[in-house]
Amino acid sequence: MANGSSRASTSAKYSELITMKKIKKKKPSVQKMVPTFILGWTNGEPPPPGFLAAWFDRHYGGPLTIRFWGTVGHLHFDAVHTSWSAPIDLAPSEDQLNRWRASLQWDHEHIGIIGALSFTGQDRRDMVLHATRLAKGIGLLTGGTVFDVATGTYLNPSDWQERDLEVFGVEDHVQVEQYERIEEGRSWLHTRGLTKFGWDELEAFRGIGLTDQDCRQCLLDTAEALIRENRNPKVGEQIAIQREPWQVSVVRHRTDTHYGRSMAFREITWD
Repeated sequence: MANGSSRASTSAKYSELITMKKIKKKKPSVQKMVPTFILGWTNGEPPPPGFLAAWFDRHYGGPLTIRFWGTVGHLHFDAVHTSWSAPIDLAPSEDQLNRWRASLQWDHEHIGIIGALSFTGQDRRDMVLHATRLAKGIGLLTGGTVFDVATGTYLNPSDWQERDLEVFGVEDHVQVEQYERIEEGRSWLHTRGLTKFGWDELEAFRGIGLTDQDCRQCLLDTAEALIRENRNPKVGEQIAIQREPWQVSVVRHRTDTHYGRSMAFREITWD
C-alpha cells in the first residue's frame, strides 16, 4: 500500500482524469439489501475513490465517475461508467462489519460492500460485468479478498489473473456445483450466480456415477441464454440452446435451504 505522501502525489497526478460529483442522496440501507460483493482487507486504509477511478480508467478505458452520497463521507459513493452504476460502501457500520466477519470467518480489519445492482432499463450483463470489474479493482488495490455472494466464491489477488473481464463471459459470473444425494440415489447439479442477475438458479439431476459433463454444460449454456435474453423462464417453457442441438424444458420450480437460506431453483431437462 502507498504511504501518505505517495497517495497525495498519485491523487494529484490523476486529478484531471477523474470526475467526481457530490449529489444529494441518502445513504442506501446496506442492511436491507443483499450485497453483490463483500470486500475484506487488513493492511492500510480504504483506497480513496480517486485511486479506484484511476485504476478503472487505466484498465477499462473509463471514465469512471464517482458520485458521493451527499455528506456521509468520501467512502460511500456510486461508481458510474456510461449508464452502468454500482453502489460502494467502503466503511460500513460496526454492526455490518462484525456480522460479515462472523459470517465469512474473516480476520480482515476492513470490510467493504458493493451493493445490489439496479437493472432498470439496463443490460444485466453490462451491469454485472461493471460491478465485477470494480470488485477486482478494489481487491487488487487493497491486496485483499473478494467474496462473490451469489456464487459463494472467494477471490484473492492471484485469482484475478485469469479474469481479465474485457468482455462478458458467463463463467466469470456463474458456476455449476454438484452434490450427491445418496438417500435419493442421484446427483444434484445446479448453478450459482444467477441470483446476481436477479433470477432463480437452475438445477438438474443425474444418477450417481453417470457422467456429468453434458449436464454441467447444459446448465451453463441455459444460464447464458437466459442472461442474453434477459428473462427468468416459466415452468413449462422451452429454451433453445444455440451452440448445441438441445431443447431445454423448465419442468419445476422449488426452494431449497441447502446454503442456510431459502433459494429458488428451476429444474431443467433436455433432449
